[in-house]
Amino acid sequence: MELPVYITKKALDNIKRIMQTKQVPVGYGLRIGTGNSNSCGTTSFTLGFDIPKSSDDVFKVDDIDVLVNKKELLFLMDLTLDFEEGEVSGFRFNK
Repeated sequence: MELPVYITKKALDNIKRIMQTKQVPVGYGLRIGTGNSNSCGTTSFTLGFDIPKSSDDVFKVDDIDVLVNKKELLFLMDLTLDFEEGEVSGFRFNK
């Protein structure tokens, strides 16, 4: 199975930079998940570093383990994770 989220090179480079500068421990991966839906029915998405759980699918992107809870896979399909630079830099999820 392939990771349902496409991670751009710019996002991947910034994830690696953060993992190195924040000294993310060995064995941790990038967790991509869903947050709470708001009143308009839109789903929010989350990023963080975590250890794999039995309820996760683990995908390898470059040298990074990407962790996704199996129950959230459908919500993440066809998303792109990008990193935008500018006045307000940060990661962005795009459909």
